[in-house]
Amino acid sequence: MPSDNASTHAADLFKGTAHYYSRFRPGYPDEMIDHIVEHFSLDSNSRVLDLGCGTGQLTIPLAKHVGTVFGIDPEPEMLAEAEAERQAASASVANVQWIRASSDDLDALAPRLAPLQLATMMRSFHWMNGDATLRALDRIITPNGGIVIGGDGCGLWNGSRPWEHAVRETIQRWLGEQRRAGSGTYATREERWEPVIARSPFTRAEPWQMRFQRAWEIDAIVGYVSSTSFASPAVLGDRQVGFEADLRATLADIDPSGQFLEDVELEAVLVWRESLT
Repeated sequence: MPSDNASTHAADLFKGTAHYYSRFRPGYPDEMIDHIVEHFSLDSNSRVLDLGCGTGQLTIPLAKHVGTVFGIDPEPEMLAEAEAERQAASASVANVQWIRASSDDLDALAPRLAPLQLATMMRSFHWMNGDATLRALDRIITPNGGIVIGGDGCGLWNGSRPWEHAVRETIQRWLGEQRRAGSGTYATREERWEPVIARSPFTRAEPWQMRFQRAWEIDAIVGYVSSTSFASPAVLGDRQVGFEADLRATLADIDPSGQFLEDVELEAVLVWRESLT
């Protein structure tokens, strides 16, 4: 879960991905949701922020356990898909407020958000200015509240299985060796969460990890790739049809059954202020 001091990526990271994001990005296991709810003593009075919420993969499950949850994302298409997912999930999930904004807007939004018991940043913290975000959250999170930062990597780019290598090689064949990030390129974050947390107001950290295998079919892999910042429809442009045909053929050659397994390491860190005992 690397981060750094400054955001260097283009503003259009996920332009055109929302349709695919809501349908092909995996959700989070109940074990993780339950762990968060228990460790932060969330209940019907709790106010929670899901920062960088995407299409609500964490926002909507959390809403079932708390009083109010704010889902913040800078991409309006993501929020539109998230609201559609919320409406489809259950009539009982009516306590979500979607806000088009980014981590840079936290101070301006403080009167609306505070007091927060928890802020979550899953699959999103690495896109933010980590230091500034944690300082801003310190001003709106209650004394006994905290933060969850985490993610499950990107096996379809970083994985070690042959089919994952083939996905990456296919992307590079069409888009070049360097990993794209919207209209820009991906700036690797060398600094993990530990030093960012250590110099923040939230210095008490408890790691959590879950390892499991995730099953994929070819259609889902192609859809997932379209949800990414490095091979989105906007990045591919008029090459998308040819790229998808190539990726499907490549995967079918590896395993004609069309069934693939990913080794997932889902990790999170639960963070509080050190003064708590």
